[in-house]
Parts: sequence; C-alpha cells; structure tokens
Amino acid sequence: MAGHNVASWVFPKTLNSPMIGGILSAQCDHHLDKVPSRWEGIPLGERDFKRRIAPTSADKGEPRIYEPRTLWQLIQPFVSRYRGLLLLALFLNSLPGIAITFQTLAPKYLVDDVLKPVGLPTEARISRLAILLGVYLFVAFALRMGAWYASYRIFTKVREKVVLELRARFFRHINGLCLRFYGQHSSGELFSYVMGTPLTDIGMFYHNMVINVPNAVTTFLVSCSWMFFWDWSLTLVLVLLIATSVLAVCHGNGKLRILIEDYQQAESKIIGRVADIFRGNRDVKTHAIEEQVNLAFEKSADQLGSKAYKRDVETHRVNMRPEAVSYSCFALLCIIGAWRYLEGHITEGELVAFLAAFGVLQTPLNLIFSVGTMQGQARASLTRLSKILETASTTPDPASDQARKPPQHADIVLQNLSFSYSEGYPVLHRINVTIPFGQRIAFVGPSGCGKSTLAKMLLRLYSPESGAVFLNDVNLRDCYGAELRRCFGVVPQDPYFFATTIRDNLQMMKEDASEALLQQVCELANAWEFIKAMPQGLDTFIGEGGARLSGGQRQRLAIARALLHDPEYLIFDEATSALDTVSERLVKEALNKVLQHRTAVFIAHRLSTIQNCDRILVINNGCIEQDGTFAELSVVPGLFRRMVETDRFGEADRNSRASLVATDTLDRYGNTENEFERI
Repeated sequence: MAGHNVASWVFPKTLNSPMIGGILSAQCDHHLDKVPSRWEGIPLGERDFKRRIAPTSADKGEPRIYEPRTLWQLIQPFVSRYRGLLLLALFLNSLPGIAITFQTLAPKYLVDDVLKPVGLPTEARISRLAILLGVYLFVAFALRMGAWYASYRIFTKVREKVVLELRARFFRHINGLCLRFYGQHSSGELFSYVMGTPLTDIGMFYHNMVINVPNAVTTFLVSCSWMFFWDWSLTLVLVLLIATSVLAVCHGNGKLRILIEDYQQAESKIIGRVADIFRGNRDVKTHAIEEQVNLAFEKSADQLGSKAYKRDVETHRVNMRPEAVSYSCFALLCIIGAWRYLEGHITEGELVAFLAAFGVLQTPLNLIFSVGTMQGQARASLTRLSKILETASTTPDPASDQARKPPQHADIVLQNLSFSYSEGYPVLHRINVTIPFGQRIAFVGPSGCGKSTLAKMLLRLYSPESGAVFLNDVNLRDCYGAELRRCFGVVPQDPYFFATTIRDNLQMMKEDASEALLQQVCELANAWEFIKAMPQGLDTFIGEGGARLSGGQRQRLAIARALLHDPEYLIFDEATSALDTVSERLVKEALNKVLQHRTAVFIAHRLSTIQNCDRILVINNGCIEQDGTFAELSVVPGLFRRMVETDRFGEADRNSRASLVATDTLDRYGNTENEFERI
C-alpha cells in the first residue's frame, strides 16, 4: 500500500485520539513523513515544525525555534521558493489595471475627439470611433480578461501548494506534541486549526493580495496619474479620499480583530462539542439523551450565531465609514469639477471622464478596504495558530549530534522517578526499580495509583519531573521518541482502529509487510481464524474504531499489530479486562506464543492476568509498596493480600480465593480446567 494512501486516513483520525498521537503515530511516522516537508531555509528537523537545525554556541546545541509572528514571516519561505511564479502572476495581474484605466477614461476621447469637433467629416468621425473601439476591445480581451485569467491560474496553483504544506506542517507540529497538550485541547479544536477557519482566512487574505490588489493599485495609480495632467485639483480630491478612507479602516481594524478572535474561539469550542457528540453517539442513544444533546447544541449554536451577528454588524458599520467618505468626496468632486469647467480649465470630455473615473475607482478602493478587513481576520487567525506553534513539547527529541539509539535486549531501569500531571498533585514519587530483559512483570494497585502513568513513562509519552528512565545505561531523554516507541508493542484496553481495512490497520506499522508476514503475526495472535472466515479476509472494512469487530477480535488484532514490527518490549494495559471467558482464553493463548524472549509489562485488575507473571509490583499513592511473586505477595500481609481478600481485583467467586494461591504452578494463562479459569 502506498504511503500516501495510509496517510490519507491516518491524517484526520489521529486528531481524534491523543493516544494515537502518542503510541500509534510514533509507529507510523514513516507514512506521515511522506507529506511534503520542504521549507526553504527552515528544515523540519526531528518532527518539530518550529525547529531550525543549525545550532549555535549561544543555544548550547539546542535547536533554535522558528515561530512566525507576522503574516510576512509565515509566507516568506514560500515567497523565496516560488519567486518566479509569483512575480509572473503579479505582472500579469497588473495589466488589467492598465486596461481598466483606458476603459474608464475612454469617454473623454469619445466626447472630445469623436463627438464634439465641429466640421469633422463623417468618414473621419467613423475612423476615429473605429480606432477607439478597436483599442478598447483589445485591452478588454487581451489585457483585462486574458492576463487576469493567466495570473489567476498561476497563483491558484501556488496557493494550493502552500496551503497543503502549511496544513501538513501544522499537523506535524500538533502530532509531535506530548500528551499534556492533547489533554488541554479537544480534537475538534485541533481539527479546526489544521483544516478549518484559521488557515482559510490566511489563504484568502493572500489570495486577494495577489489577485485583487495589483490591478486595483495599478488602476488607481495610472488613472490618477493620467488625470493629474488634466487637472491636479480634481485629482487631489481622489488622493484625499484614499488617505481619509485608509485612516478610517485602520481605526476600526483593532476592534474587528478582537471580535474575530472571540468568534473563532467560540467556533472552535462548538466544533469540539459536535465532534465529541458524534464520537459518543452510541452512548447518547443508549441513555436516550438525544433531546438533551439537541438542546445543548442549539444553545451553543445560538451563542455562536449571536457572536457572528455582532461580528458581521460591526464589520459592516466599520466599512460604512469609507463609504460615507466617498459620498462626501463625490459631492466635492462635482463642485470642483463644475467650477473648473466653467473657468475653462477642463473640457466636457475630461469632466465626464473625471465623474466616470470616480465611480469606477470605488471598486479598487473597496477591494483595498476589503483586504484591510481580511488582514484583520488573517492576523487574528495567525494569533491563534501562534499559540499552538509556541507550545513546546514536554518530551522534546535530543539534538541530532547527541541522540543515542535504544540498546537491544536491555534492562529497564527507573531511577528516583517522580511525576505529576498538575503542580502539587504528584502521581509518581521516587520510583526505583529495575526490570531485567525478558521478565514478565505486572503493575497492580487501586485505580488512580499511577499504573498506566508508569507505563507511559516507559514509552516517554511524558517526561519525569525528576529522576530518569534508562534502557541499560541509555537515558530515554537521549533517544528520539519515535525510535524508542518502535521498540515497544502496546495493547491497550480499548485499542483504536482506523475506519479502513484490516490490512491497512496492520500495514500502518510496517508498510512493506508481505502477505506471509501479515498472516504470521495474525496466527501468533490467534486472529487469523476469524480474519480468513471473513468474506474479504484482510481487505475487510472494519468501520470506525473497529466497530464491526467484537471485543476479543479487536484485542487479538491489536496484538497482531503490536507484533508486526517485532518489538522487544510489550505493554498490556488492561488488555483482557472487558473480555468474556472464551475471548480471554484465546487472547491468553496468543500471549503464550508471543512473550518468549521479550519483556512484558501487564497493567491489570484481574488475578487471571497476573498470576503467572514472574514479578508483581504493587503501586499505591504513587509509590511501590510491594515487590514480589504472586505466591509471595498472596501470603504476606499487605495491600496485595488485602486486595485479594476484599475482591479488589473484581473476581466473582469469593470461595475460589483460597485455591488461587495454591495454583501458582499451574500452566501459564489457564490451559487447565480449574476453578480459577471458570471465574
């Protein structure tokens, strides 16, 4: 499967799942890297939109940060790259301005040179009229229509390339941020940053700057220069109109920008809520709360409508100022024009041309005014985007000359590890533990004690506030995050699958995986039996989130996906907690096949999952409270024993607990008929 096809369905879905942005996206980065990545003079670096690679002595080897703070800084690299095409588009787009000028001032020559002359032979009048109309039609078709169409095609092609790359770069930056960032922003909000209003507003601003402004400016300057030689006083009225109108527009831009930012923030929240509702539509229907959801949406939409009304009315009010100025200036033009004509300074034809030019020149002025409004919108959009671009990852990759590769067959060492999601609320506190390579270890403890957080530290989805995590003697901070996470296979409790085929979901991990390899990992995961029974096999469409698969099928497919890149470390986060007995047995049989010569970390609340582990860490209040085997901890007073005795693992049959301790030597993962497996 071609990389761009994988990216086509990874791209929109990744924003909907922070864990995909952390665990899965790290394992499919080689597909996303196929998105165009060239930015003249600003290399992408290691998955960070803002980085410049050439470090200096002043920054001690750290990559310098590139943050476009103005609209010019945002597009300057693209201007350099597409300089030739942009200059050609600007030149072609200035030609219609010359054509409009001639068409505007043609009435002067029609009156003074064709209609007014006394005693001019009819043949001469017809000849002059033919020449005038011929020139008029030539500039209309060749300069105004032809040149404008050519410039439009050229710039539209460049614009789409630039917008595509900007979207890809913002997506890369967002996708490379840590899970802290995803916890602070909804998927709908992030989607709007990449595909919604902000980039659209910026694109439309530059579209008008290139397509409308050149011919508007050319029209105005050439017309004013032409008429200046007729009568400077009337021309001065137009110049004063420009200055006064521009000042009026600039005065209102600040207030407009605040209104636009307020509207865009409200819009992002609405998009996030709608996306959240669509993702949770099953629960909405299950609990019969459709009406409450509808009312909540209507309330939010009404608030958004009020903000849109306020924004549009205020925009119209601001734009009325230059319109009022133009009416006043037209009245002044009529007074001065009549006076200059009566004084004999201008002819009838020149007076007609002045009055016609004033009306025609309102269009380029209005275009310039609209660009001013669009600039306010574009600046507001850039402000929103800059807030995201200024967000630095808490798990940055090391500088290229300091990076180290994760060692093979390494022990995992956690040294004085402490971490908190919010200041003053520690989740992990001074964790010290060594996990030898090949060991099967379980993290157990009450809900919220830090088990899953500890596993995320192994993946470097978060960085510790103090202490460190090592593979042998290599600090994880010194490894590229994506390269490190490719050493791990993760099977979460509720694995996420993209809305495509089984083959696509597997090849996301290894694009060039052969049919034989796909079958091999599916057989290891006990997934091949149900896959081959499907009408289209690996090419079966499984729906969004794998909705067309059962829970057990999703878990086994998740194991196959995790195995595809042959990881040395496996993490199972409540991988069997929601399965029925048959599905759990199949998953355990799959685990028996794949755990040889690998380090396995189990996060579990079920005794059936952990009893055959080599080692159990009991975590409580962010600390390791107990460390030992299942048999040892079951007979020693402490939290683990209390959890067994008080049914904290969620087992159904209390009468079986006494036999659980004695069954530590049973076959791994329950291949015997016993009371424990019945539970």
